Amino acid sequence: MINEQKLNELGKYLKKKHNELRPWAKKNGIECYRIYNCNLPGLPFTLDIYKDCLHTSCFENEDDVSQDDIDAVLSLTGRTLYIKDENIFFKYRKKQTGGSQYNKYDTAAKELIVKENSLSFSVNLSDYLDTGLFLDHRNTRVLVRDNSMNARVLNLFAYTGTFSVYAAAGFAENTTTVDMSNTYLAWAKKNMELNNFTGKNHTYINADALKFIDDAVAAKTTKWDMIILDPPTFSNSRKMDGKFDIQSDHVELIKKCAGLLTKKGMIVFSTNYKKFTLDRAAMRQYRYNDITGETIPLDFSGSKIHKCWLIHNLNINNPRSS
Repeated sequence: MINEQKLNELGKYLKKKHNELRPWAKKNGIECYRIYNCNLPGLPFTLDIYKDCLHTSCFENEDDVSQDDIDAVLSLTGRTLYIKDENIFFKYRKKQTGGSQYNKYDTAAKELIVKENSLSFSVNLSDYLDTGLFLDHRNTRVLVRDNSMNARVLNLFAYTGTFSVYAAAGFAENTTTVDMSNTYLAWAKKNMELNNFTGKNHTYINADALKFIDDAVAAKTTKWDMIILDPPTFSNSRKMDGKFDIQSDHVELIKKCAGLLTKKGMIVFSTNYKKFTLDRAAMRQYRYNDITGETIPLDFSGSKIHKCWLIHNLNINNPRSS
């Protein structure tokens, strides 16, 4: 039960964070950012601002959060951040047996075009669990942009293609965007077109990324300068052959991708699996840098939202990093 005291604490926290983050976001051309991330005890919510809208979710855990509690939190947040009720969207982060979505806050398709670092993206606040733009990887996208000049970029498990957009913005020679979902692939193409990145140097492949990698390894015909590798934690989709587990399968996955790199190429590898441990013994054959700290943006400061590495094939002139 969320009492009045907790709501007052949340209100004070939101005012403080809003005053801190709003000038930063405006200065950096960011229209979407996280303002609350389960920061207070007994309030297991995430609250994200998307222009004049709020996208919020609640994690199922030991806290007993009722629909009345959710309504109270969203009402308070709307008043505090000056967001209209019709622009507030709520979802449960974990699948429930019935009643998994509160239609009061999520009744109609809500698509927005938002800006991030002068780039445009289509987000959907109502129809999917995630919006189409992973805010925690904002800095990672910038890193991709800043290393894409004249590069051939392969974006695996591409989702809505946001990394491809940043690669194109960094003047990549070409981009290859791979995802097994036609819906997300079409979304990726839309994001590219929103930024006028069109033409035959940008390709979209509807395929299981794991099979695509195997086929590319077998073909031995194409190499990439940068491979973006942000796989799911676990997957046993019916479109896949077998199943995938990030912890047990990451070494083999990285090995295959490393074989697809040009001599000076690199892999941007990330995972949101909190218990993930990189197999350092197996990674001795590569030069790798843990860049997690620099890829966590200001609005996620202090959180362990993801882990991230840059991986290169071992070069005798460059000592291995850790």
